Amino acid sequence: MRGSDLDTMTVGKRIEVYEDVKTRFNPNFTYFSIEIDDVKPGFTLLRLEYTRSPYVFKLCEEHNCKHYFSSALYKQEIVLFGNIKGMEFHGPCISDESGLFDLAFSLHCKTWISSALQWITRSNQISNFDVSMWNFPTEPFTLYVNDFEKTVKSEILYCANRSLDSYPQLDIYNTGLIHKILCQQSSLKHLYAYYISQWCSKQAQLLPLYSAIINNKYQYKQYKSCLCTLLTNVYHDAVSGWLMVASFFYKTKQYDKVLHIIRYSLSKCTPEKLYHGMTMSNNLYQSLKQQSFQKKSVGYLLKIMHIDSIRFKMNSTLTPDELFMEGWNDAHMFPSTSYAYFLSFLCHYQLNNVRQCQGIIESLQLVTEEKYLIPTWHTADAYNLLGIALELFGNKESARKAFLRSLKIFPEEHNFAAKRILLLN
Repeated sequence: MRGSDLDTMTVGKRIEVYEDVKTRFNPNFTYFSIEIDDVKPGFTLLRLEYTRSPYVFKLCEEHNCKHYFSSALYKQEIVLFGNIKGMEFHGPCISDESGLFDLAFSLHCKTWISSALQWITRSNQISNFDVSMWNFPTEPFTLYVNDFEKTVKSEILYCANRSLDSYPQLDIYNTGLIHKILCQQSSLKHLYAYYISQWCSKQAQLLPLYSAIINNKYQYKQYKSCLCTLLTNVYHDAVSGWLMVASFFYKTKQYDKVLHIIRYSLSKCTPEKLYHGMTMSNNLYQSLKQQSFQKKSVGYLLKIMHIDSIRFKMNSTLTPDELFMEGWNDAHMFPSTSYAYFLSFLCHYQLNNVRQCQGIIESLQLVTEEKYLIPTWHTADAYNLLGIALELFGNKESARKAFLRSLKIFPEEHNFAAKRILLLN
């Protein structure tokens, strides 16, 4: 609903807090003890008891030769370390300028502190929390165009998506999220589906991958597990999730399926789609003001209107082999429109369809030069894909020009174009 925001909480895994009973000691952890004397009700002081990290002292203030954790210093370090611009401090949270997202950083105490003991036996039985409690009624909220535009462009949304990398062992099927998604009355259904889709996109890349020709039950189980996880990753945007599925079929040499998915994906790459960092035109602004759009949730509109980048983790099993280089083992991120044409080229290249390869290269070049649905910071990545396609097709001189164009746009060490140029010689 209007005026609502998205609250995200992260918990420091290597910092522990205790009151009376110290947990089992781990020399790699930092420990704070609770002091509640001479403080306001509901507040506490956290005194540093042990740490091996000099960095922790930057997060503390010294009083009477003792070091106490400072929430303000911690938030400042987070903003400086993450190089996040346009942020504001909102109470205990870090918020974006529009106020749509609040990000809270917290520490964990494994036991009930004395001031919270009465919570255990109060009437709503928080300690016996059951998944059925997720099924509470909520009013569907109305989308406002300005809010949606801010959501797509927000750095907090970008950070929230990236934060999923910190939880590779998250077991979403043991949480109430699936229950919430299956609840058709939930106004948050699409928002939960959005984040589970993001998580599945990353998790599928960690699973072992086997070809479509499978010789035993274990390989078949792994194949189906990866595919099922990927089919749950198509709910966070209109295109990139399906392209990840296409990458799965490409790695298993099922080229006809890849081309079928790419045709579907490209049909979704229409001019009215939104992408991170874009400037919304007046025509698009007016179309989003239509009554049919205003009745939809933000999560739903991200699914049908937003085109995200496609991201391959380091050592991803779904990264096409043509993107690998000896001595280069970094993660990859590409604009979806360029990657769709690139993957289509790879399929026809494997099938020895020379004429189709040539036509797709021309389309890829046009999409790249026109920056069609491509964020500004992804232009160099698009030229890299074009360069690899030209190199495979045997046009090394044009490939060199594409890589040089990429380096001119993004002359950083994380750009593999320089190494590609050296390999051309």
